Amino acid sequence: MSPPKAAEGVTWITDRLAVGGAPMSYGQLDTLREQGITAILNLCGEFCDLHEIEADSGFEVYYLPISDEEAPDLQTLEKALEWLDEALYLGKKVYIHCRHGIGRTGTVLNAYLLRRGLGHKLAWLKLRKLRSKPSNFEQWWAVRKYGRKAGQLTVREPCLEYKNFVDLGPFLADYEALVSRAEDLFSYESGEGSRCGRDHDRCCSIPVHLSLVEAVHVRRKVDAATTSQARQQLIERAVAAARSEHEARAAVPTTAPTEFCLSASGARCPLSEEGKCLIFDFRPLQCRTHELDEETKQDLWQNVLEPVLEQSSAQLFFALTSRFPKEGPPSFSLADVVSGKYVQDFFHALMKAGKG
Repeated sequence: MSPPKAAEGVTWITDRLAVGGAPMSYGQLDTLREQGITAILNLCGEFCDLHEIEADSGFEVYYLPISDEEAPDLQTLEKALEWLDEALYLGKKVYIHCRHGIGRTGTVLNAYLLRRGLGHKLAWLKLRKLRSKPSNFEQWWAVRKYGRKAGQLTVREPCLEYKNFVDLGPFLADYEALVSRAEDLFSYESGEGSRCGRDHDRCCSIPVHLSLVEAVHVRRKVDAATTSQARQQLIERAVAAARSEHEARAAVPTTAPTEFCLSASGARCPLSEEGKCLIFDFRPLQCRTHELDEETKQDLWQNVLEPVLEQSSAQLFFALTSRFPKEGPPSFSLADVVSGKYVQDFFHALMKAGKG
């Protein structure tokens, strides 16, 4: 994929990574947003409030203040590159900037190229035509020291891009079509009625289970819409909710329904805060259909939602594993999807099926 068309002062390194000077107006921030940039690595030590303005404007911001003409120490540099790596892996478009987008930006960019295994020679070939490159001895020396730590990738060809070997687009499009259908039905039946997660949280004590395709969709949305810190908080809450439910299950008869177990545990949806859903715009279908009357809900799930979800999940399972699931595609609790544990459960199920 070719990099996006560059806005003024923005140079795209890959289709997800751009560098340049500091945005000095709300118009320039709007230009970054129009380019699809959602995250910023701000290196400006001289502008003490710019990172706050960027965050208030809706960007996820990692602030690594470096004085002009200087370089970061290796420990703080490594933390910033870990954040950058995670953001790019999750599909976010990231903008790295100092005041003019030259020395400090080039130093961090060069270190990131080394982190990705390019080595000094390939990194230099990538940087030599750019304005963004280390501009003095201290910055070059910082890059050399980081290079000794990072090494060079030799087991395969190093690459800046995160390549997805399975195109999830068709499967996610099928799921989003189901969401539209459910929303249209709700609008037809209830108009602008109350919605779970916005106007009340009555459904937040009911277990929510997601099919494979819905789990992938919800997790991708959570990753894209939350900052690294907020995402970690969600994961911790999800782990705690899953633990509470597990302890409640162990304390009641095995014949007790799941709803009773969850009620006994006092657990609530890890995505509910003060009665509001933290992912309201992309909440699961079970939450979206909660207010429908039982007859309409049952008909929708039996005749529309369940068949399509099962088919799309089976096809996604095949795309990921080259075989169809023998006992139907797996499903996952919402807490496990938010925490990421569903990936582990998926591979455990896959290994079990392989042994069978």
